[in-house]
This record gives sequence, structure tokens and C-alpha cells, in this order.
Amino acid sequence: MWALNDLPNIGATANPSVPLPLPPAASPPVNFSDLADITGCFLRTGGEFLIAELDGHLVGMGGLRPSGEQRAEVLRVRVHPATRRRGVGRAVMTALEQRAGELDIRALHLDTATNQPEAMAFYDGLGYREVGRERRPSWSWTLVYYAKEL
Repeated sequence: MWALNDLPNIGATANPSVPLPLPPAASPPVNFSDLADITGCFLRTGGEFLIAELDGHLVGMGGLRPSGEQRAEVLRVRVHPATRRRGVGRAVMTALEQRAGELDIRALHLDTATNQPEAMAFYDGLGYREVGRERRPSWSWTLVYYAKEL
């Protein structure tokens, strides 16, 4: 999961040149400490974390974490570059939305960035609506916030 987390900006969409067997990462990504404790950060908080496999290789993942009454944040959605545009992301998001319903979550929110236009189009296509943007001088991108009522 740690290695997959570092791949979102590789390849515009599908990039079959990235090998499916990812070299294992020695430590969790510095800015994503929740990936070092999936159980504590997602499951014990009343959320969920899912992975997608293809032929024994991790090709997708995503989690949701409650963020208020009947609301949850969608986090760490990643699809391996070699398997993009094959329905992996849609399957992860569909399963997360179904699980949210089972957990009595009625609204989901997430963010992505303008340097990932494919992700923006992906969430638009799933029925998420843009609800805001944030820009900071130190960023070369703009953070884009999305929400969806279930």
C-alpha cells in the first residue's frame, strides 16, 4: 500500500510501462501516517479501508473515515498506473459508497488537486460535485474539494 500511495502522479491515465509488482516501501509515506495504522485510523474509527488485487498484485485502494454525523471523508484512493481506465477505481469507490450506506453514512467528501485532472474528471463522473477550492502560495496546484450525498 505504501508503494502504491506514491504513484498517483505517474502517467496521465493508464501507463502499462509501470510494472505491476511494486517494490515494497521500507516505511510509510511521510505525509500519510494513517497508512501506517489502517486499523486505528480507519477501522476503529468506524470507517473502512479496501484494496483491489489483480493476479495477486495490489492495483487499487481507498478508505473512508467518519468526519461528523452521518458524514465521512474518502481518503487514499489510488489506482496502479498500469491498470487505470479498467474500472478499478470505480469498483473501489462503488464498494466504499456501499459500505458507507451500511455504516449509516449519508454524505461523503474528498479532495484532489488540479495537478490531477484525471482524478477530477473521475470524481465528476461518479456524481461528486465540487464544493470549494484552496490555494496556498507554497503549492504549485490548487486543492479541489468534492462532496456527494448518498
